[in-house]
Amino acid sequence: MNNKQKGLAAVSIFLVLFSGGWYANEFNKRTIHEKGLDGPNNVTIQQLHDNVVPTTFPFQPREYIRIGNRMPVQSE
Repeated sequence: MNNKQKGLAAVSIFLVLFSGGWYANEFNKRTIHEKGLDGPNNVTIQQLHDNVVPTTFPFQPREYIRIGNRMPVQSE
């Protein structure tokens, strides 16, 4: 293959990938909009029970994750 054919192949592959990505993005936006997941003023606030107080304190040195006791789920 000469350089002209290589350039044409590279440009065509780029255009196919770019247009496919563009189409996938628009399809995703359309799907989200149809399901009503991005409605105006659609903010959900998660309520915290009054008797459950999260314990927050700084990590100790070399403590990258913290594993603690699970709080029981209370149903109303």
